[in-house]
Parts: sequence; C-alpha cells; structure tokens
Amino acid sequence: MKPGPIIAMLVILGLSMWIMLYTSKRVPETPGAAVFEMVISSHKIKVEQIRDSAGQFNFRVLSGPDAGREMNAAEWHAWVQMEGNAAGRGTLLRLFNVSTGNQFIWIAIGLGGQLVFSARMLVQWLASEKRRKSVVPAAFWYLSLGGALMLTCYFIWRHDMVGLLGQTMGLVIYVRNIRLLRLDKARTAALAEGEQKVEPSGAVAGATPVPA
Repeated sequence: MKPGPIIAMLVILGLSMWIMLYTSKRVPETPGAAVFEMVISSHKIKVEQIRDSAGQFNFRVLSGPDAGREMNAAEWHAWVQMEGNAAGRGTLLRLFNVSTGNQFIWIAIGLGGQLVFSARMLVQWLASEKRRKSVVPAAFWYLSLGGALMLTCYFIWRHDMVGLLGQTMGLVIYVRNIRLLRLDKARTAALAEGEQKVEPSGAVAGATPVPA
C-alpha cells in the first residue's frame, strides 16, 4: 500500500482541526485568575473571574462569540440571564440546541449530511438484494463522500472533535475507492476496445492479407 492515502488522511484531519480551532475565538487568560467553563446558547465557553483592588469580582469571556468581553458582577448576571434564558426559545430551537433561527442553516447541513450518509446503506442493501449476494455499488462511495463532507462542515461549526475525527478519517478512503473504480472502468473500456479491433480468426482488423 502506498503511503499517499495515509498522508492525505493525516493532512485533512490536521487541516480540519486547525479550521475548528481557528474559528473558535479566544483570548489569553489572566495569570492568577479563576477560570471555569460553561455551556450557554449552544456554545461551550471559558470565563475567568478576577477580583479587583476593591474586592469586587469582574468577569471576562475567554472563548466563543463574545470572547474578550469584560463585565462586572451585575453585568455578568444580566448577560447570563439574557443569553442563557431558554424561556423565550421555541421548541425547535431547544430541540436542536441552537439560539437563533439563522443557525438552522447549519442544522440543515448536518441533517442533510446524515441522511445522505445513511442512504448509502440503503443503496448497498438494495443492490445486494437485487444481485442475491453482498455487493458494494459505486453509489455507496459517492454517497459516503457527500455525506462525510457535509457532516465534517457541521462538526467543525459545532466544534465537535469526536464527530470530526469520525468523518475526516474516512474522506480519503471514499475518494480512493472512487478513484479505483474509475481506473478499473478505464481498464475495462481499454480491453473492450482492444478486443473489438481483433477479428474472430485472430487477425487484426484492417490488415492486408499476405499472399500465399
């Protein structure tokens, strides 16, 4: 086995992780500050708590959409209540764990990718039932690739490392199988073309007979 596919797999995995980390806005921590994590509005964020010279606590968001935002205790409590209040969120927003309607674009990409990825098994099953033996049709690999690409984009947006690892590792495998199918198809076509140029007697079509 050539090392190319393995190298490509590692490169895609590293690139996907870099994109996920790069799109996660972060600011450096303050030395000596207390740092804690919380999930609010479908985002996992880090927040630091600092006591000022007057003994009052101040808060600063370290990651997420509001990274860098500084607040005193009253502002912090008001912000948490506003951002984390689920009372005004509709059923669909709570069901898909999103805070705004605009985020349903990503939900659609994730659901669409999952449907496409699952459809490959249905296609494979129907093809096997038709042939009365286990087969893997070409559509299986195309559906796998399309579904994996959509799910990779979704998991990057979600900052879901587990889902990202599960999808990016298979991308190269799907592409490689599609390439092998195309190479096999080209070889089959070349052999068929060569056989058509040969007459049943074995003589090459179009050749001039040699006089006896």
